[in-house]
Amino acid sequence: MRYPKVTIIILNYNGFNDTKKCLKAIAKTKYSNFKVIIADNGSSENEAETLKKTYIDKRFQFVRFNKNLGFSGGNNKILKYTKSKYVILLNNDTQVPPNWLAPLIKTMEKDNSIAVAQPKILWLKNKKYFDYSGACGGFIDMFGYPFTRGRIFDTQEVDKGQYNSMKDIFWASGAAMILRRSIFDKVGYFDELFFNYMEEIDLCFRIRKAGFRIVCEPKSYIFHKVASTASRQIFKKRYWEHRNNLLLILKNYSTLKIILFFPLRIFFEYLSLFYYIRHKKIKYALAVLLSQLSLVRFGPTILWRKTAYKQTKAAKINKTIYKGSIILSYFILRKRTYKEISPWQN
Repeated sequence: MRYPKVTIIILNYNGFNDTKKCLKAIAKTKYSNFKVIIADNGSSENEAETLKKTYIDKRFQFVRFNKNLGFSGGNNKILKYTKSKYVILLNNDTQVPPNWLAPLIKTMEKDNSIAVAQPKILWLKNKKYFDYSGACGGFIDMFGYPFTRGRIFDTQEVDKGQYNSMKDIFWASGAAMILRRSIFDKVGYFDELFFNYMEEIDLCFRIRKAGFRIVCEPKSYIFHKVASTASRQIFKKRYWEHRNNLLLILKNYSTLKIILFFPLRIFFEYLSLFYYIRHKKIKYALAVLLSQLSLVRFGPTILWRKTAYKQTKAAKINKTIYKGSIILSYFILRKRTYKEISPWQN
């Protein structure tokens, strides 16, 4: 097997202990040609300097940003200076086994049409279960709601090998994804308006429209703690999730699809609002309401950046879009797993 150069990018934001454990695991990776760039993304203390003193490893490079640039801005700032054939974005609250990297490289090397791949992502707290952030690959429904193979809303499946085949997916998780470095020159970088959440789905939209494949390679697997940074700012997390999902639709759906689906999608948003109020989750309800108001501010900007479907690519894209509503399938029809929703797939 060839060993092309790989750059692993890790953003740290007030997450010293998680990052420390992550780097300890990465240091044991059985792959001969990689380096790691750890960026302190505006932490209250200069954790990059402390980590640098903790890990004396020539493969590790530490940098410091003066403010939090978000997932989009932080990764973009480093990506623009990378020269390696492949780049891996890895959350600081992940832990990897020694053999995690080679299967990803092997998958990317055997097919130049594959622009992005993600490993199987399991839950660090209970390693039998799929993780919330990506599981075995991401999909969206016709209304733009994302879901994954192995976790839909609050239902986490036990990993019994049911999704152990490599599969084309719609989006790969930003918690752990490998990309051809050259893809950014073709489709652009992360949209920094998104800041946190859904920015990787927006990028994957553009990648698929450009005619490239995105896959999940379950021969590689990692463990993820789940939103350790965002859990400390749960209101912002919920706001970003709702706001960015709406911006994702406005930016990437065709005008016809927006006319057909966006009004009903807004109706679903208000159902979420009433659901949160009914269950006395007032902060969540306020986050949904503010996400609606933010469309006035950010809607025109995102429409200016619009990247609508091109008919030559639409057929390939549509194969990985669920032709129904994940909301109705899950909450009304009580379909809890990916196989129940898409029984002809695996």
